[in-house]
Amino acid sequence: MIRAQAHAGTLLLFVALAVISAQSARMGVSGLIVELAQAESDKLAAFPRARPAAELDRVAGFFSDSLAYVPDNPWALEGLAALDLARVRLAKDPPKALAFARDAHTRLREAIRQRPTSPFLWANLALAKLYLDQVDSEFFLALRHADDLGPWEPATQQGVLFAGLAAWDKLSADQRQSMERVVQRGAVRNARKMFEIVKSYRRFDLVCPLGGYDAVAGADCRKAAAAAQSRKRPAGDKR
Repeated sequence: MIRAQAHAGTLLLFVALAVISAQSARMGVSGLIVELAQAESDKLAAFPRARPAAELDRVAGFFSDSLAYVPDNPWALEGLAALDLARVRLAKDPPKALAFARDAHTRLREAIRQRPTSPFLWANLALAKLYLDQVDSEFFLALRHADDLGPWEPATQQGVLFAGLAAWDKLSADQRQSMERVVQRGAVRNARKMFEIVKSYRRFDLVCPLGGYDAVAGADCRKAAAAAQSRKRPAGDKR
């Protein structure tokens, strides 16, 4: 009886080890595919204006292959969601853009469930909510977590600033102050990219008082100041 129990215990241990080994192998293969997909994705990100939809689809295929081994791999879900957001920006058909934004939102929420301390996931979640025109409590939560978890991450700063400026009219006074601090921190490593976002919204008031942006924003700030001064002059004053 004791020998039979020992044999059964050994068999169960063998099965458990086999299962763990198989899971580890799947995770390893999934991880390798994600690394390959991320490398290809980084190449596309280096040339944002030259990435056709077919290239995005090709890279998405790698991430999807990874999910075939580990269906809830958070890094694969994050990669697919980032491509979904890129597709939103490229889509000319509003229903398709909306579908891509929904896919990104779903994938990001699942990835965040497993990696809640990733600032990049939270920043992209805020962007997905923005594209869905859902500036709600989840949007504000995503902005706050992204800023809190990655205050010095350039990619996070860019995502937070873009989403925050898009929803500026709906931000509270405290949230606007948080955006201003993002702009201030962004001058350290990320001034040019941050200024491009600010300029797209014509919010020169956020960068012109900051010395850290002089090199990239000086000319635009002088033009903005001249335009503001011109608007203040009485009619007929041509000074």
